[in-house]
Amino acid sequence: MSRFIRQVRAGLTAVIATAVSSSAAAQAGQTALPFTDAAWSFRGDSIRAEPFEGRASLGIRNGFAYRRDVRFEDGTIDVDVMTTRKRSFVYVMFRMQTDSGYEDFYIRPHKSGAPDALQYAPVYQQNSAWQLYHGADGTASAEIEPGVWTRLRIVLRGRQAAIFLGDTTKPALLIPRLGHEPRAGYLALRGFLPAGVAVSGPVVRFANVRIRPGHIPFAFPASPERAATPGIVPVWMIGEPFVATDSLINAIPAGATARMNRVEALSNGLVELHRLVPLKPGMRNVGALARLMVAADSAGVYRMDLGFSDKLTAFVNGRAIFHRDDAYDYGNRRDGLVGYSQATVFLPLRAGNNILEFVVTDVFGGWGLMGRFPDMRGLRVVEP
Repeated sequence: MSRFIRQVRAGLTAVIATAVSSSAAAQAGQTALPFTDAAWSFRGDSIRAEPFEGRASLGIRNGFAYRRDVRFEDGTIDVDVMTTRKRSFVYVMFRMQTDSGYEDFYIRPHKSGAPDALQYAPVYQQNSAWQLYHGADGTASAEIEPGVWTRLRIVLRGRQAAIFLGDTTKPALLIPRLGHEPRAGYLALRGFLPAGVAVSGPVVRFANVRIRPGHIPFAFPASPERAATPGIVPVWMIGEPFVATDSLINAIPAGATARMNRVEALSNGLVELHRLVPLKPGMRNVGALARLMVAADSAGVYRMDLGFSDKLTAFVNGRAIFHRDDAYDYGNRRDGLVGYSQATVFLPLRAGNNILEFVVTDVFGGWGLMGRFPDMRGLRVVEP
């Protein structure tokens, strides 16, 4: 057999194999997203698409890789990841409506085995709400082995998500309620290396990115709406945002109550302020005033539990009675996570109606407020 005929046969075999492979992928509903595809767009430094350990990979030190042509809502996202042990963050961003609003999942490789090695957080107006989503709502422990390829799978159905790491049958993290309403959007990959951390080369490599719209290989549990706990504040009046100074706020800022909007809390009492309060472009270190009216049968001191991010000043009938700064502080190991255990305040209420006001300011990691009265005897929240 001539060399020419052998070459032709080899070429035909390769074409047929490619066609069969493409047909099988199409039948399975899979779409591969190779990094050689010009539809990827990169932003940041040290992003390279290159072969690594026999795989076509994308190495990222600090930056983003976007697939804006993808429209994906429910189904499965698969990607292989390789991390280091250095302090770094490895992201898959999905259902992106804009570069400022999307669902976000990330790995903290340096926290392998810790309760928050894995993290889900919605992003609103370019602000991650990770401090509002923790424990059963957004974090989980996982062993993350550096320097090896690990399969990461994200399965989405409506407001629920299941995250698999390595084991693709048992989820490492089950998210009961995603922050955004389900909508098809594009996706992105990201690597982030904090300042001051020395790493040679990329902090993450990605390979074998595939999406399967409509493919949901996991039986999600029923997720009935959680009933509100008695005593939780269900409705607030929220003012317009303002730029907050770094100094302690001991008086209600001028104009903070000019326009107030009625907002409903989630069933657990959480009000996600970045989701509900539109910001002007470039606003940082923002604050807003939250107000409610409480009727007391008789004058006295009443307990209220508060969760907030990041700083809060409480006022009763115009008088400041409490301030606390719970902002994230890496040096002092303070995460600033929101929960009712953050603060207990004792409110000096008069008989009849009382105006309670709370100035809540944000620094980093989520902007939110939650309140509850452990004992409602003699009290009534007057809805606006």
